[in-house]
Amino acid sequence: MLKVSRAALLAAAILAASGGLDNAMAAPPVDCAKQDAQTGICLVEATSPGQDADAESVAGAVSPGGGQPAGGDASPQNPCTYTVAQPQPPSTSALWQGQSPADGAMYAKVCPRVDGSGLTTMLVFVPNGSAPPAGPPVDPRVLAEQAIASLVMRAPEIRMAPPPGSTSGLVGLPVWMWTERGEEFLGPTRQSVSAGGVTVAAVGEVSSIVWNMGDGTTVVCGAGTPYPPGAEGESPDCGHVYAQASSRHVPGGGPWPITATSTWTITWSGGGLSGTETLELSSSAELFVGELHVLNQDGSHR
Repeated sequence: MLKVSRAALLAAAILAASGGLDNAMAAPPVDCAKQDAQTGICLVEATSPGQDADAESVAGAVSPGGGQPAGGDASPQNPCTYTVAQPQPPSTSALWQGQSPADGAMYAKVCPRVDGSGLTTMLVFVPNGSAPPAGPPVDPRVLAEQAIASLVMRAPEIRMAPPPGSTSGLVGLPVWMWTERGEEFLGPTRQSVSAGGVTVAAVGEVSSIVWNMGDGTTVVCGAGTPYPPGAEGESPDCGHVYAQASSRHVPGGGPWPITATSTWTITWSGGGLSGTETLELSSSAELFVGELHVLNQDGSHR
């Protein structure tokens, strides 16, 4: 078997390395000295210059005579993976064993060693119109995790009237709350991941936003309605009226702490499976709420 310094050497590295397979297998053509008894695969053996006999092995294998794709060990439990070798060997390479790039393509076949010590990589010829043996089955749940991790989902971008951080809040004055629009704030946001002939798609969308107003009150809303300048009265779908001044209840006379938490509902499907996940993302703000004092004619306050 061709000797190299790493077990999992990729086919691209094999073909690009100086003094690689072409130099090791230069003309005259290599005779088939060793053939797999079950598959008929011709195992081409050579030793790369500068490597000792203890180096890890990589087999360059082709199917002589344009037969079936190499890799006759394919089965439902086949643990090997196959990818098109990039770049392909030159047309003059002995690796083709009488075939040519016009007849098919070389694939990099990566398999775990039987003793579990690593991976072996070999080149196999796959004729036009054929496909390499199927690799291990893909778990749709693994693809779902990858798709969900790729979704762009952000915490609410808090908008309020009076504005967060201002000192214009008053007891009894309606507060309007809403969040910034956009796919990353509300959804739906979509991603899909494919592998081994299986595609899993994931969709994330905000199902609710819960506002903790700091005074013990929680308000459940959707995205809310932006405050139109000059509007009077309460928000039609997401608002709050403070009954107490923050200066009387927050230590140090500070503002009410406000938190908006969006709940994302994520659904995924593919490969015959489906599922639902949830994710909560929060943002914080503050609002000073004071009291309006009226000066009576006698000079007293109320």
